Amino acid sequence: MLLVMTNGSDATADYLLSRLTEASVPFLRFDTDTALERIEMSFTPSDPSLQIDGEWYGPDDFSTVWYRRPERLRSSQIPDSPEGRCVLDEWSESLEGFFAHIPRMRWMNFPASNALASRKIEQLSIAQNLGFKIPDTLVTQDSNALKAFFDRHDGEVIVKPLGKAYIERQEPEVDSIIFTNRIKKADLDDLEDLARCPTLFQESVRKQSDVRITMVDGDIHSYELTAKDIDGKQRCDIRRNNMADVDYREIRLPQDVTDSLLNLVKHYGLRFAAIDMAVADDGQWYFFEVNPNGQWAWLDLCAGATIYKSFCKTFSASAKSPGVLA
Repeated sequence: MLLVMTNGSDATADYLLSRLTEASVPFLRFDTDTALERIEMSFTPSDPSLQIDGEWYGPDDFSTVWYRRPERLRSSQIPDSPEGRCVLDEWSESLEGFFAHIPRMRWMNFPASNALASRKIEQLSIAQNLGFKIPDTLVTQDSNALKAFFDRHDGEVIVKPLGKAYIERQEPEVDSIIFTNRIKKADLDDLEDLARCPTLFQESVRKQSDVRITMVDGDIHSYELTAKDIDGKQRCDIRRNNMADVDYREIRLPQDVTDSLLNLVKHYGLRFAAIDMAVADDGQWYFFEVNPNGQWAWLDLCAGATIYKSFCKTFSASAKSPGVLA
């Protein structure tokens, strides 16, 4: 049986699980933000067990774990107090101890692999070593270094967040998304804030198009995304305007790009990955980043992709042969 570890608000899980139901693939959904009222733990060295909705499961009952988007444990029955947080910590340790009995090869992806593949600047070093072309990159708090970088690229420079590109506020309606933005010369007049934290700058690639690549156990789904700014150039950040005006086209990757992608996921031990690249005006392919747990269902819904079929195929095969990758 497939175990799906996610949260109760995960629309991508909703989408895929409906497809898995149609394909008669057995699964158990485990929403970490709502599960505590429905579970019970029992452990002896020979019999680690987890009860979910009244039924007991052992590690061998799960042929695959889709580690999708679990959130921190919560329970309305556990008070928000030092003692309550201690109880949640004990629950977390217990559950992690149980799930650690499931062999690494059964996870998509193993949590440690996700963590390893989630460091944006480390990815760039690895990608370059694997043969990808990457934009010239500077991470700095030094205003003079930024100005020199800006001049070296004739003012064609972008800035983007190193980590989470989303700022949550007390009122969700004023949450903020941090997009990739072009740096203007006037921005260099006041760089006092730059010293507060390291900031990522890159040369601005003159793009023909963006490319989103989704990999599922060796299956590769690649789509070209085009949208124009007012000046007629490919948009700096394709995510703007809620992507309402993006045109999609399925494309075939050059063999050298495919080879490098396969080496990339092998390096990090990933069964699933979402990769952002771009094709420059001169035809060069640039690697931007890999997200080991990126979104993909929107490509099925907006671009006519069938990524869900790759998930159904691999989860169905593993259910028939537990512990064996498709």
